Amino acid sequence: MKSLLIVIALLGFSSALEFPLRRIASMRETEMAKGTWADRYARKQMLRNSMRANGFDEIREIDFDDVIYVSDITIGTPPQKFTVVMDTGSSNLWVPSTECGKGSGECGPECKGILCQFLCDSSCCKKDAKAPIMFRSMQMQRPDACAGKRLFNETQSQTYKKDGQSFQLRYGTGSCSGYIASDKVCLGDLCVNNGFGVATTLAPFFADQPLDGILGLGFQALAVKNIKPPVQTMIDEKVLSNPYFTVWMTMTHKENQTGGLITMGDLDKKHCSNEIDWVPLSSATYYQIEIESVRVGAKNGKPESVIVDKSDGMATQGISDTGTSLIAGPAPQIQKIAQELGGTFDRSLGAYMVPCEAVDTLPPVIFTIKGKDYPVTAKNYVVQVPTKARDAVVGDGCFLGFQGFPTSGFGPSWILGDCWIREYCQIYDMGGKRLGLAKALM
Repeated sequence: MKSLLIVIALLGFSSALEFPLRRIASMRETEMAKGTWADRYARKQMLRNSMRANGFDEIREIDFDDVIYVSDITIGTPPQKFTVVMDTGSSNLWVPSTECGKGSGECGPECKGILCQFLCDSSCCKKDAKAPIMFRSMQMQRPDACAGKRLFNETQSQTYKKDGQSFQLRYGTGSCSGYIASDKVCLGDLCVNNGFGVATTLAPFFADQPLDGILGLGFQALAVKNIKPPVQTMIDEKVLSNPYFTVWMTMTHKENQTGGLITMGDLDKKHCSNEIDWVPLSSATYYQIEIESVRVGAKNGKPESVIVDKSDGMATQGISDTGTSLIAGPAPQIQKIAQELGGTFDRSLGAYMVPCEAVDTLPPVIFTIKGKDYPVTAKNYVVQVPTKARDAVVGDGCFLGFQGFPTSGFGPSWILGDCWIREYCQIYDMGGKRLGLAKALM
């Protein structure tokens, strides 16, 4: 009996957890349905061009407009629930505060001049009467980025402690800022006391986003203020059975349905093959690996087309990123992929459109990693526009899940997002600094 109690006690301190990913309608889907996506996309492109023109070159090109997988976590005692993006492409946890939008956050250098109205919280900006008419009209349309989100109330948590440091995170079309605190953070039944960001300012692009905050799953080296990510804390404190977690995603078009699973501290033996290829990370900040080649496969008599190849001195770096829904890469190479797949670029939507029935005829796009080919099939890279949005879309109702962005020659140039992860389960081994790849079974 005593031995049994000891075993039970040990199991209580070391466990694995299946943590569901829930399907939501992305901002792109929502605004396509309303017929307003083209306007939003045009504003984003204008802002990015303006940021570069004003010297803000180090920006994350990908934002969260295509996010369709989220999870619910809790913070505090008693627990306060938040819907967050589980993001292996970043390392900070943050949620908005009850002080959100009330002027208590940090205003970065991008908040000076005309750009402030579009990149920063309204509390950082003053309306510019000298701004061009186009900019002034857009100033009047500023949305409240904090409205409709669950807000963290520090006064209602018995375990809350304020750190005192400020933080700021910059994204492709804006930033968020606030202060650092610590509290009880729970992913289901797995809980640790952890530092996190309490956001008091949010950029306008977060307005109407179907999420409250972001939970970074990357390495501590990538984190702003060097705050330890909650999963790293769970590993260090032996809350998890193993120092890794598995992500499985599936294609579903039904909102609020399970769209995947994160298995904390274990392998997902139900949804993923037991044949795992382990790839060493080239950088333990993101989950970054070397990509030796990218090719569009042969099909219907058409020969294979090489996009990137190591033999030509073109080996490149990529990151596995659950917070990015598409596969992103250098714009010229993505354009070449789209041409090989017969995609037609719709400038107003920022996407390569294809007929939906092409999913049955298009060839795979093949990534070679550590000497092995990993084909991504059309069923996972052809993205269907929601039915209710199709009347608002010029094209055939589907688009390719590939997105181009400019690269500076530094850091990873490919982002392997959800289109990739739906094909291959990802085992993020923080302890071993490696990435496991296993064929998704369903």
